[in-house]
Amino acid sequence: MKRKRINIQKKLSKRITSILLAGVITTTGFIFGVNNIYAQSVDSPAFTRVYSTKSGNKLLWNYSKKSNGYIVYRSIDGGKFTEIDVTKSKKYTDSDIETGKNYRYQVKPFNVKKNKYSYGKKSDISKEISALPLGVEGVSVVSFSNRKYISWNANPMASGYKVYRSVNGGEWTEFSDVDSNREYVEDFDIVKGNNYKYKVYVYEIINGKKYVSVYTLSSNSPEKKGIDVSYYNGVINWKKVKKAGISFAMIRMGYGTTKGGIIDSQLDYNYKNAKKNGIKVGLYLYSYADNVKEAKNEAKFTLKMLKKYGDLDYPMAFDFENTYRNKKKYKKSNTKIIKTYCDYLENQGYDTSVYSYVDFFKTSVKYKEVSKYGIWLARWTHKTKKFDDYRIPNVQMWQYSDNGRVKGISGAVDTNLNILREK
Repeated sequence: MKRKRINIQKKLSKRITSILLAGVITTTGFIFGVNNIYAQSVDSPAFTRVYSTKSGNKLLWNYSKKSNGYIVYRSIDGGKFTEIDVTKSKKYTDSDIETGKNYRYQVKPFNVKKNKYSYGKKSDISKEISALPLGVEGVSVVSFSNRKYISWNANPMASGYKVYRSVNGGEWTEFSDVDSNREYVEDFDIVKGNNYKYKVYVYEIINGKKYVSVYTLSSNSPEKKGIDVSYYNGVINWKKVKKAGISFAMIRMGYGTTKGGIIDSQLDYNYKNAKKNGIKVGLYLYSYADNVKEAKNEAKFTLKMLKKYGDLDYPMAFDFENTYRNKKKYKKSNTKIIKTYCDYLENQGYDTSVYSYVDFFKTSVKYKEVSKYGIWLARWTHKTKKFDDYRIPNVQMWQYSDNGRVKGISGAVDTNLNILREK
């Protein structure tokens, strides 16, 4: 299982430029084919620690002389040492690693004076370290009245995740073994007043051997409140919306037609001004599709619009909720419509989600099939703590009110809660 490789020479050129004083050197002639080098005998760096972290193999070293920076060398599975990067500090994390392979490192100091390079001696070879999987980037916990919702940013190489729990600072016990295609788990076994902590390990199974990452500890996630808006909400004062504590906005791109779609008249204004005021943005299309062909036309319209409005922090949502299609007999065709739209955009590299209300999902959609895209669920309790996903998997956003009040918006507005960690 190989990770995406980097262009080493290109990365070195960028790094050396960034760590030295402007105008001292150029990226040409560094390491490869340099003609203006003079020799200097100095003591070599000495590794103090080489160990695994959730971000990769971490190296620490000491060096008694002054240095402008260090070249980092690496050997994989006993192979030749090659340059991989440049750093100004006496530490480095190698995240471009493959689980199960064995790594050794060396570092070499250098100085630059009047565009001339002087090199110290290479360090001794570090101890060998077997690469572990990279850990998850964050574990957040959102508390509801009857559960804890634990989520994390996925490692695409994971075979699965192990989640451990500690109650009131006590012993860590394994809580759940989670499949690789999930990024969350729910804890219903909670007691009011107790303090819960969680940590998540990634594991990869390679040639029958299990490798386990360094854990990532949970942190409590503040509520991330959002709104969804369209031209119906008039001209919005986005500066006031931001000051009111709104973190994100789902903005209507438009609505579908049999041949494509119609643009929401406030899309350009809302998109630009939300972003200008530091509000994270997602978009949604209100669908009128009655068949796969119309769904594909809506998806093509969406893709065309995303070329201008595609700098998204939140998904491109498919709003599928027409009452006349909320019938059991439409379950199969509704599911095909949703999958056609979402798959078309997912194959173009866009993150999608599906918006509807509980009864629609339960009655008229094979919701377990479409939950893989992420669910934006409408269930109006008007209170953020009264959440229930009704066992619909992978609910990522929850529209909890259709009658919210937010400064900067005249009249009622739909209010939402992001119950997954922002990526």
